Amino acid sequence: MNSSSQEWYLRIEAVNLDHSVYDTNDISTIRGGSSLLLDAVHKLTESIGKLQAVSIGASTGLYKINAQEIEIQFIEQAVMTFLRSDPYGHFATFVVAITKKEPGESMPEMSSRLMAKCEWQQYQTPSFSFPAYAETDAECGLSGARPWCKPLTIKDKKISRAVHTRWEQGRSFRNSLYNQCFDGDAPDIEFTNDLNKLAQNEDIAVIHFDGNRFGSIRDHCYDEIDYRNFDKKVQGLQQKALKSIIDYAIEKEPEKPSDNPIQLRLETLLWGGDEIELVVPASRAWATLKRFFEETSKLSFQTNAGTRLNLTYSAGIVFCRHNLPILQVRRYAEQLCAIAKKQLSGEPEKFTSHDNRFAYLNMSSFDLIERDVESFIASFHRPATVEDFTFTMNEIGQLHRDMLTIIRSFPKNKVYEIVELLQRGASIESLEERALKMVDSATKQLLEEAISRILDDRKERWLLIGDLWNLIGTQAL
Repeated sequence: MNSSSQEWYLRIEAVNLDHSVYDTNDISTIRGGSSLLLDAVHKLTESIGKLQAVSIGASTGLYKINAQEIEIQFIEQAVMTFLRSDPYGHFATFVVAITKKEPGESMPEMSSRLMAKCEWQQYQTPSFSFPAYAETDAECGLSGARPWCKPLTIKDKKISRAVHTRWEQGRSFRNSLYNQCFDGDAPDIEFTNDLNKLAQNEDIAVIHFDGNRFGSIRDHCYDEIDYRNFDKKVQGLQQKALKSIIDYAIEKEPEKPSDNPIQLRLETLLWGGDEIELVVPASRAWATLKRFFEETSKLSFQTNAGTRLNLTYSAGIVFCRHNLPILQVRRYAEQLCAIAKKQLSGEPEKFTSHDNRFAYLNMSSFDLIERDVESFIASFHRPATVEDFTFTMNEIGQLHRDMLTIIRSFPKNKVYEIVELLQRGASIESLEERALKMVDSATKQLLEEAISRILDDRKERWLLIGDLWNLIGTQAL
C-alpha cells in the first residue's frame, strides 16, 4: 500500500475542564468556556484545509487527514499552533493524537487507539494553562487562580485574561445557539444576565442531560459516513428539543410591549456533543424535562449495516436557591444523571422510551451535601431509597397530575406528620385514615387513586410526596 492510499486520522480533546471551564461560578464565563471549546473543534477544519471532520463533540474532534504521509507531522504542529493561539491559548489545554488506520481495522478500533494516545498525553501535560507573565497586584476576582490582567474588570471585579476571553464569548453564544434552533430566524428575545433575575423570587432547577451509551452506539459505526450521520442526527434532535423548550419559555412569559424583546428565563451552561446543561425556574422544570424527552425520543439511528439503535437520554435535576455556587450544584446534577443511568435496560438496541430517565434532588432547604448525592438521599430520605427519586419519561405526566391532585385536596400538615412517623419507624395507617376523612367526598376517590399510584404499595414513598409538594407548581404541563 503506498502512502497516498493510507488513511490517517487526528483526534483533539480539551482536557482538565475544571481549570478551563468550571473554575468560576460566573454563568457567562462558564457558558463562554464551553462554547469556545466547541468553537475550536468546529473551526479547526477552517484553519487547516487538509482536515475533514468525521465526528465532533462538545470538546473533542475526530478528523480525517487528506494529505501525504510526509505532511503529517507538519499538520500536527499546525493543529497545536491553532489550539495554543487566541482565544483558546489563554485558558484551555488540548491534547492531540494522530494515527494511521491499519488494514482491516474498524473505525471504533482506530478511534480507541487515538483515545488511548490522548489519555497518555494528558498524563504528561500540565493541568493548567499558564498565563503570560505580567506585573499585577491581585488575583482574578472570578476564578481566584490566575493573576489579574490590567485593566480588565467585570462587575467591579479585577479579572484575568482567561476569564475575560470566556466572559465575552459567553454573552454572544446564546444568540448564535438559539438562532441555529430557529434556522436563523429566532424570535425577539433578551436574556437574563444573572440567576437572581432568572429565578424571580422562586427556586431554580439545574438540569444535566447526557446521552445513554452514545459511546456504545459509535462502536456500531462502521465507517466515516456512519460517524457523520450519527453526529448530524444527535445535533438535529437536540436543537429541536431546545427550540421546544425556548418556545415554552416564551409562552410562559407575560405579554411584552410591542417595542421590547421578551425577557427569556432560560440559561444554557453547556451545549455540544451529547451533554447539555440548562437552568430554568423551578416551576418550569417538569415541563422542560417533558419537552426535551418528547423531542429526542422521536427518532432512532440506523447504521449503513442496518443496525437500528434507539437514542435515549438520562438527566439529573437539582432544585435549589439561585444563590448557591453553581459549580457545586452542577456536580450534584451530574451525579444524579449517573444515578438515573444505573437502571438502563441493557444495550441501545434494546432501549425503549423507559430508558429516558431522570433523578432529582430537592436542595431548597439546605446549602451543602456531605459525601455523594446517592449516600445523602439514602440517609436524608430514609426509609425511601434513591430509586424512589428516579423516574422515566413516561412517568412525568402522570406523576405531575397526581401530585396536583394531592396538593389541591390532601391536608399538607398531615403529609409532614406521616413523613415524621415513617422516619421514626412508626405505623402511619391510622393517620392516613384520619387525613382522608378530612377530604371532601367529591374528590376523595380521585385523591385515593392518585396517592395509590405514587405509593405503589410502598408506604415510604410518602417521603416523595412530601418532597415534591413545593416543586410541582400549580399549573398542568
